[in-house]
Amino acid sequence: MIVFWVAAALLSVAVAVLIVLRAARAADRLPAEDPTLAVYRRQLSEIDDLADRGLLVQTERRSARTEAARRLLAAADAQAPKTEGGRNRLLVIALAGAAPLIALALYLVVGSPQIPDQPFAARLNAWRAAPDNLDPERMAAVLQQVAFEHPRDPEPLVYLSHADLAAGDLVGAEAAVRKAIALQPARAEFWGMLGEILTQKAGQDGAPDAIAALQHATALDPKLPGPRYYLARAQMAGGDVQGGLKAWRALSADLPANDPRHDVLVAQIAAVEKNGSLPSAQAAAPQVDQQAMIGAMVARLAAQLAMQPDNPQGWGRLIRSYGVLGDEPKRQAALTRAQALFKNHPDAWKQVQDAMANAQ
Repeated sequence: MIVFWVAAALLSVAVAVLIVLRAARAADRLPAEDPTLAVYRRQLSEIDDLADRGLLVQTERRSARTEAARRLLAAADAQAPKTEGGRNRLLVIALAGAAPLIALALYLVVGSPQIPDQPFAARLNAWRAAPDNLDPERMAAVLQQVAFEHPRDPEPLVYLSHADLAAGDLVGAEAAVRKAIALQPARAEFWGMLGEILTQKAGQDGAPDAIAALQHATALDPKLPGPRYYLARAQMAGGDVQGGLKAWRALSADLPANDPRHDVLVAQIAAVEKNGSLPSAQAAAPQVDQQAMIGAMVARLAAQLAMQPDNPQGWGRLIRSYGVLGDEPKRQAALTRAQALFKNHPDAWKQVQDAMANAQ
């Protein structure tokens, strides 16, 4: 690393000196005198010549010479005197050459040249080995790599979208979930995520593209909570407060009491009933810890499979989800459980394997 910085400093010195020298040579080639001075001198000579040949009377000669002389003096006064800048040029060259060397010296004193290079790939592998301690930006970088490694698997893209949301990158979140939809367009939760992201991008409820995505999600799965919630908000934002409240109350009745969204929704229903107005968009989409959010998604899938284990594709998704998160013990446990469940059902086990193969 230190060799690189020394080479960069020397190269900077050479470039700076070259630029200053070229500028000095260009200044030396500037004309010594304003060419208009020669024009006025020639005009004086021509006036005298015309008078000597009798083509110009004396009164006109005097007035013409006076005007030409006045212009000559004005042009001479306006011309900037040529300065001798040899000493200044040497000072500029010295400063230009010294600046990179001073910067290099300061780096050697206060920097850390002894620390080895940290290529991005090495840092990415380190982050991937310990995902629980990552901030949203680093988690997004890890999931981008996972999504690149498994281009046919939408799950890493969904987690990437959540990580981008937590990092405040709405554009990245939208791009990731659209890629997931392209891979599996029949997944209602993907369309619901897209609708929520588009609502946040618009900064208001009822954005046309968001409504279209949310309605498509409910057409695929009428019971999906997220789209129902945001469509009811849009309904209230459009002026139908009572209709939106009715939809929220129905959603509240469908949510399990232990679902954390249930208490939030009940509180928002009470707020609308009391104030007669819709809660802010910020209250609708509170910021949460992205790692906890991703983990909660996988935990919900695991809970669903615990209650309804006869879901081969669900087991395949759970196994590859644990692989995405780097949780090898849970991945092995899910794989062992799926093998035990479907060992006598080759068709079902093939579905598990196909779902797992989507991540390859």
